[in-house]
Amino acid sequence: MDAQHTLGWFRARCGHITGSNVGLLMKSGRTETFSETGKSYLYQVAAERAMNPVIIADDELFAEYIRQTEVTSKAIRWGNEQEAEARDLFAKITGRHIVEVGSCKHPTIPYFASSPDGFCYDESSGIRSCLEIKCPNQATFMRYRNEICDNESLLRVKYEYYYQCMAHMMCTGASETFFIVYNPFQADPIHIVRIVPDEKVFAEIERRVCLANGFIDKIIN
Repeated sequence: MDAQHTLGWFRARCGHITGSNVGLLMKSGRTETFSETGKSYLYQVAAERAMNPVIIADDELFAEYIRQTEVTSKAIRWGNEQEAEARDLFAKITGRHIVEVGSCKHPTIPYFASSPDGFCYDESSGIRSCLEIKCPNQATFMRYRNEICDNESLLRVKYEYYYQCMAHMMCTGASETFFIVYNPFQADPIHIVRIVPDEKVFAEIERRVCLANGFIDKIIN
């Protein structure tokens, strides 16, 4: 399994509906199955599925494609740089052995994958756990620490992160996802929230992803 943000990882998720974006598909438009934002995302996924395979196979050409399409900013780069520190601190606090993973494809839903920021397995209990790490600015950190404490509050405050955590569990078989907010400038720099599975939400995500695959098929066929 290729590490995240490598060419292999980008290839593995190319043309897939991903956990980080599945929340875009969970809201309908006024008269259509998907919102305009959701449809824009599906057109991008459709474009990836219709890409010239020569481009995907060639490291240099595919790297150029990634540079042209990857969304980045100073804040995103900073957040990515802090992720390892957050993961290490979580491991130290909880005593868990965390491993990094790449793109995890759902075993039965076509073109559906998610990439947790960490994964651990407790042999004594058999519990599988995922990590989802966010490293926002201080104001956002304080808001999340104050307002997010469980499934319901995460859905209310940042629904796309809620569905991302659900996607992690769907694609890995984990029984929990730790939603972690980290900011190294704080005296207490980490906020940890345990998110648990919701089978009704799983079923709705599967239904929406299947509808999305049908939408994409109509575009490219």
